[in-house]
Amino acid sequence: MKPVRGFAAIAGHERAISILRAHQRAGRLAHAYCLIGEEAIGKATVARALAEELLLGEGQPSRLEIHPDYWADDRLEAISIDEIRFHPERGAQAHDQSLQQFLSLKPFVAPSRVALLANAERMTEAAQNCLLKTLEEPPPNTVLVLTTAYPDHLLQTCLSRCQLIALSPVGRSTMAGFIAARGGSPDEAEALAGLAHGRPGWAVRATADRDWAARLERWAEELAGLAFEDVDGVLTYAARFGQGPQADMRLVASDALRGFTAFLRDAMLLQAGLLSRMPPGRQSALEAWVARVPADHVRESLAAAQRTQLLIDQNVNPRLAMEIMLLDLRVRRPA
Repeated sequence: MKPVRGFAAIAGHERAISILRAHQRAGRLAHAYCLIGEEAIGKATVARALAEELLLGEGQPSRLEIHPDYWADDRLEAISIDEIRFHPERGAQAHDQSLQQFLSLKPFVAPSRVALLANAERMTEAAQNCLLKTLEEPPPNTVLVLTTAYPDHLLQTCLSRCQLIALSPVGRSTMAGFIAARGGSPDEAEALAGLAHGRPGWAVRATADRDWAARLERWAEELAGLAFEDVDGVLTYAARFGQGPQADMRLVASDALRGFTAFLRDAMLLQAGLLSRMPPGRQSALEAWVARVPADHVRESLAAAQRTQLLIDQNVNPRLAMEIMLLDLRVRRPA
């Protein structure tokens, strides 16, 4: 059976796909797009689908990974200026070619060259300023796709030179069908759809790695509980994010923040009366926690968790970043 690829393989995101298809049919693709949406909503998946539509045709390589006209960076590490700027004499640290080197060359076998820079907020300011030259003077026959969950952490001068496309959460029924198609039972698909909040990427990982999903739940419960802990308790807990190589601890802290962020998002929906049906145990824990914190604490905690994730992505010491966040988010007891 011929594999399904391109836009046909995407669950949801009809609006974004219709925009890209219209541009493609009219022969008026932008030189640069920036797909915006929350983490794990499917931004990189849509970007790769666009690349498949443009590159995987008759007489072309069978997949993007071996296509000479495709370049991608979706690593967890920060993106330095050396991954962006043109310096043919020594290439780039993580790639055979830097982004600007890749885009400067004529297409090898396809009509155009396509580059994906996922989670573009990982770029240092120097890297963003370097990228600006490419955005201002794009080489012909190239399409650059950025994705980000944090557009406010990108330079406005970069964003203004991209065609912005916002991705919305995928509908619950579509999510349930997507999960069921990957082998989940109807009850399991419904439960995970409630926890995924329209994020196919989250659902894919949760179904493939049940231990990961359980770890996120534990992180959420523990970090939320620290709001009522004393200073010594918070510092003792935060020390675990320094018990190993910093690269490993960044991954641990990122998982903890993902679980905590999901918990806080649910808490905000609960406050607004918009929380969808979910497992009773999780809903009871949310209700009990929300009842104990000030009304604005949930929003402030969510903003702090997102800032902390960005700092960790930019190589700030994970123990220090988590320590500061958790101390700031303690609920002050009356004197």
